[in-house]
Amino acid sequence: MPAEKNIPARILVPIVVLALAAVVIVAVGINSSTRRPASPTHHPPAATAPSHADQPAEAVPGVSATPEPADASPTPTDTAPPPGDTPASTLVGLRPRPVADPGAFDPLGGLDPDGDWLLELRFTPTGAGVESITLARFYTTTEKTEHYAVQRKRTVAYAAGPDVAVVSLAARAVIINGQTVDLYSTTAGPIWRQTAPGAFEAQIEDGAGAPVARIEKRYLLASDSYDITIEQRLINLTAAPLTVEWVQYGPVDLPADRLGYGGDPRRVRFGYLPGASVDPTRQLVLTERALHRRSKIISNPLDEFGRIWPTDDARNNGWELVWAAMTNRYFAFVAHPTVDPSQAAAGAAIDKRLAVAAGRIDRVVVPPGGSGDEPAVIMQFRSGPRTVEGGQALDIGLSAYAGPKWRKTLNADPVYTTLGMQKLVVFNFGGPCAFCTFQPLARGLLHFLGFFHDVLFHDWALAIMFLVVCVRGVLHPITRRSQISVQRFSKQMQGLTPKQKKLQEKYKDDPKKLREEMARLMREEGVSFTGMLGCLPMFLQSPIWIALYAMLFFAFDLRHQPAFFGVFQSLSGGAWAFLGDLSAPDRFLDIGAGFSVPLMGRVTSLNLLPILLGVVFFVHQKYMTPPPSASMTPEQETQQKIIKVMMVLMFPVFMYNAPSGLSIYFITNSALGIVESRYIRSHIDRLDLEPKPKPARPERLRSMRPAPPGRRGPRDPSFKKRKR
Repeated sequence: MPAEKNIPARILVPIVVLALAAVVIVAVGINSSTRRPASPTHHPPAATAPSHADQPAEAVPGVSATPEPADASPTPTDTAPPPGDTPASTLVGLRPRPVADPGAFDPLGGLDPDGDWLLELRFTPTGAGVESITLARFYTTTEKTEHYAVQRKRTVAYAAGPDVAVVSLAARAVIINGQTVDLYSTTAGPIWRQTAPGAFEAQIEDGAGAPVARIEKRYLLASDSYDITIEQRLINLTAAPLTVEWVQYGPVDLPADRLGYGGDPRRVRFGYLPGASVDPTRQLVLTERALHRRSKIISNPLDEFGRIWPTDDARNNGWELVWAAMTNRYFAFVAHPTVDPSQAAAGAAIDKRLAVAAGRIDRVVVPPGGSGDEPAVIMQFRSGPRTVEGGQALDIGLSAYAGPKWRKTLNADPVYTTLGMQKLVVFNFGGPCAFCTFQPLARGLLHFLGFFHDVLFHDWALAIMFLVVCVRGVLHPITRRSQISVQRFSKQMQGLTPKQKKLQEKYKDDPKKLREEMARLMREEGVSFTGMLGCLPMFLQSPIWIALYAMLFFAFDLRHQPAFFGVFQSLSGGAWAFLGDLSAPDRFLDIGAGFSVPLMGRVTSLNLLPILLGVVFFVHQKYMTPPPSASMTPEQETQQKIIKVMMVLMFPVFMYNAPSGLSIYFITNSALGIVESRYIRSHIDRLDLEPKPKPARPERLRSMRPAPPGRRGPRDPSFKKRKR
């Protein structure tokens, strides 16, 4: 006979499922709410360069924290006299020497996707920095009309005051014997000249025009590499030693993700050496305790100078910086020390410290010029004071990685693995969901996904669906046992309800006696509250599903990859974008500029998969949730209605702008959940879940049982006689 429908248990199972999904939704919502934090306190004053959010007027003594105006008018001057032996004790009025005609700066690399170069570098006279770093084989959209720029000069325009330029890898200033020399840009004219493609030079002189130092800067780019080597030297042209501190800009904000789903995934990352007591070899690189959300870097005051490294933990534990990075969802720009590839491949002990930022790193924030803009954030490196003897040179070089956060790229280069840069790949939304996205688990799931794609299907959508099937298959015994335990406990509690009511009426004036009788009743009926823990394994599965969810969102492998072998693009000749990019919404029908909708963000297309997801959830709740009955309390009816609304309406709303790869994951998972629940339910209906009372324990006999005939024991008198 089929078991009676269990209403509480059938309501409890969807609640558990919703609770697991709510963890992800809350985390995504928290990240989305901080997508564009405003700079709350500082506004650009009239006719002056704007101040920085939470940044004093001078982040370095004598060095303005604000980049120089972008429209400074160069004024050529006469060439200074040739170098001489200038005593360091007489150095006053240090300044950069202007150049008459800097000429055009030649680019390095190229943008041919089939060529040898992976990057193209373009330069700017502002601090001899980088105008742009553009990738040859990656594009901003699947239409492939614009190459992806990892770094780009940011010009912030203000109605009241000059524009402000933000340039990565630019020389900001040099402090010589306590005097600050601006190397970024001056109103006197350009100060950097090109000596060869990618090579630049600047001169520093005293107030009398005598040479003091020469700065040489050279960018080197190898073919088939995302790494850039920046050779920098300061040569002391005087006869006496100089105390020098180098100040330089590092990474600039990477582009914001166009998707808008999941908030702003941009992070500020550091790799560091732990203290000597932890690792005496000074070769172990850690990253776990040095990850910051970009919104936190902008909004939090940190300290009075905007210091982001060393952190308090770094100071207290003796950590030393190895690399500093800015990342977004798929790409990274990392400043790291220059390492000999042959030594890295041989596993030799090397100095992994980033010397150019040995002093500290400050964050510089340029507030937006308009209401629709976002703040510009840049790292400012300080080397710390160094002594340069007369006629000698100070090496302040570094290298930079500008490329994808792709395990295949970062694991293939021994330099990156030696510096621990493969740890840039993190599958983590942050927020309350961060603790349960176990990274080893997410990486393992990614390896399985890659295996299914490379070996079995050669299609990422099919690989995602098959991975969900495998994960559900592995977890099926746990799911089955959990649902059976919950059903059994609910059935047992239903059987006790009439007897409990009688005890409550009988001992309503004696609470102590009532508790004792209730406990005795549960013991006799074989019911234990530990049965409530039957749903615990369902919660223990949540890290697996959340790790899979985060992995699919951040996996670079899915970027610009079509679903189902690109069949919709093939049929339409590339005109239909439906499921053409698993890292973006499915774009069933484009609607142009679109419009903004609360909880959904900007809608620029009609997306079909979220609607299909709502249909699947509707079927799921119709199957799992029974219709209202006379035995249901008003609270249970209200709870049932909330579940229907949440599953049918809210989930598709939250998932509307989600990547289509995630939508395929959710649809597959929910459809399999319906099939699995139906199978488990049919199995439960064949089980006997009625409560069985425990059998009474037999009383212990006081006298021993007489021995069987033919057997004599030690207490039998004839036994002793025979023994004698």
